[in-house]
Amino acid sequence: MTYSITGANGDTITFDNEDFVLEPGIGGFGIPPTSVRIDDSVRGGGLWRYTRRLPRNVDLPIIVLGDNQADVEDKLRRLARLTQDTLGPTTLTAIRGSGNLTLELHYAGGAELTYGGETGGPTWARALYSFQAPQPYWESTTVESFTVTTGETGRGLLPELTKLKVSSSDALGIILVNNTADVPVFPEFEVVGPVENLQVSLNGEGWSFNTTIVEGDIVVVDHEAATVTGIGGVNRYSILNASPKFFSLPPGTSSVLVSGTGANLNTAITCNYQLRYEVVHG
Repeated sequence: MTYSITGANGDTITFDNEDFVLEPGIGGFGIPPTSVRIDDSVRGGGLWRYTRRLPRNVDLPIIVLGDNQADVEDKLRRLARLTQDTLGPTTLTAIRGSGNLTLELHYAGGAELTYGGETGGPTWARALYSFQAPQPYWESTTVESFTVTTGETGRGLLPELTKLKVSSSDALGIILVNNTADVPVFPEFEVVGPVENLQVSLNGEGWSFNTTIVEGDIVVVDHEAATVTGIGGVNRYSILNASPKFFSLPPGTSSVLVSGTGANLNTAITCNYQLRYEVVHG
């Protein structure tokens, strides 16, 4: 497996074992640290309240190789500019044949250098770069999706999937979603009108609209950010009915219910999500 890092400045360094080498001894690629809350119980022992993952700490031992001291210094400056996150995070990418994974990092320290090599000839510098990842999960760069439309029948909303269940209602689709990743993922729904009385739910929890989405209108519901936006990024949170639940898709198979009326051949409800993983090895 090959790794690369991309800075907020747009520069990308790939660890190619020629100019930039990622040494053995990488830290923080296993299961992230965890916070567990257990309260004392009057009956003895304790009561579990919750378990949640904490930010991930990542250590990257990097060697920079160059033809001379000036060459190594130039490469070190490039690495320093790349890891400055005043404009945003540094993105670590695991380049894999089965699909790339990314992890957003923020430099936290450790880049004190040691040097070696020949005077006037090939030289090197070594440092242990330490980062923190606020979102501790590796995220796939591949977007998974399914779309609910009226199909060619015009009789209601039907999922465009080979494995599905459709109720007798003429405007109902039950989509079987298989999350093959390690942890729950948050979907994003893009609604293209027309559609009335739209409802989206998982295990009885979800959200619905209090207004008609007219033909040509587009609304995006982002479950992770808990936002509803229209064309041009306009805030349209007010079209939600009371007490919306922005559910996540748990690992394994789950059933998402999408229902609505007043749809035609232009109606489409598309769900996009990216798989997340706890562990990368290689």
